[in-house]
Amino acid sequence: MLMAVFAIGLCSGLLAEERREYPQVSLCGPGGSKTPISRDDYIVLVVEGPTLSYEANPIPGADVVEFVNHLLQVKKVSYIGVYPREGTKYGDVVHAVDLLRGTSAKNIGVSMKELPLGREP
Repeated sequence: MLMAVFAIGLCSGLLAEERREYPQVSLCGPGGSKTPISRDDYIVLVVEGPTLSYEANPIPGADVVEFVNHLLQVKKVSYIGVYPREGTKYGDVVHAVDLLRGTSAKNIGVSMKELPLGREP
């Protein structure tokens, strides 16, 4: 009986679904970094309500992962910077970060300071 339990436990690891590596998500405060990252080393996205935008252009909701993966590849970067627009709901920011976790990015930084209306990062 003990051998059967041991065999089931050993085989369950083989039958388990493959785990996917997700990017590390960090909260970033304004200033104070001793090693700042150059603006060319990451992609800046803005969460504006339920949509994400890149360079003031909204990204279609169904194409976010594909669009961002293409940007990461073209710009040859692996880091995404996310800025929430002033007045954006917490749930919208969480949803955007959850979508971005499906990209090929290695790191996602979320600004703790809101971006004022009409201002670009």
